[in-house]
Amino acid sequence: MRVAITGGSGAIGTYVCDEFIRAGHEVVSVDIRPPKIEVPFVEVDLCDFQATRETLQGFDRVVHLAAIPDPFSDPPERVMGVNMMTAFNVFEAARLNGVRRVVYGCSESSTGFGIHNVPLKPLYVPIDEEHPCWPHETYSLSKHFGERIGDNYAKAYGLEVISLRYAWVWLKRSKEAAARVVARARQGVIEEKLWFGAYIAVRDVARACLAAANYRFEPEREYPFEVFFLTARNTFYPVPTLEVLRRIYGEPPPVKDQAYFEADPFASVFDIRKARRLLGWEPKYDWRSFEEWEL
Repeated sequence: MRVAITGGSGAIGTYVCDEFIRAGHEVVSVDIRPPKIEVPFVEVDLCDFQATRETLQGFDRVVHLAAIPDPFSDPPERVMGVNMMTAFNVFEAARLNGVRRVVYGCSESSTGFGIHNVPLKPLYVPIDEEHPCWPHETYSLSKHFGERIGDNYAKAYGLEVISLRYAWVWLKRSKEAAARVVARARQGVIEEKLWFGAYIAVRDVARACLAAANYRFEPEREYPFEVFFLTARNTFYPVPTLEVLRRIYGEPPPVKDQAYFEADPFASVFDIRKARRLLGWEPKYDWRSFEEWEL
């Protein structure tokens, strides 16, 4: 399989390139910066449509990771402009070039429950892929709208699209912050400003990208689009998840599946069972063994 990985030189993309190379695929990193590992590289600004189209010719899969990764370091109009333009250009170039599938690097923020300005309350927990999305700041909106482009391109053109909504990815650049979180959890410290405590190891994201590239759509699907939540199995808090939600909201959201939290009281607020069932993907990394992680 010949695979183009946009943002392949980035913090997540480096691991994704490596995962595909290990699996024996032909990989090209498409980025504005050279890669950190030995992999073929094409320098291109994905905001330039013609350059994007020319670059993404002759591939079986495109894994689209290139984006401004949060709303904190750039003005909101740049975050929205870059993320939306690159998403459209990649999907349109894939369509015109006859690329069979795009794996879209989304975010749990696209739901409105990751990076957020307002602590909206879910209709129920665990939050699954059927829950409505309520993004309301520039990054979450840009990732949500990118996912919607993919959904519509799948419906209109038959382009195969898989959107991966991964949580806070623990990377080399976030190692110190993650280590502080782990240290507080081991001490039993409860944060004053709690949120959902969702996280994931970068290698687990890379493994999910490979699984998504290899996924066979179910014949009964109306059109070839799927979305999956990706997080670690548990939160990074030392208290049960429903207690976390009680402290956030006073009254926790209704529990859609009682067996979910009975099986693991510390389970992620985001339901990853669909990824387990369809992708055959299982997170390998847990904050309790953080020192053993590959970062």
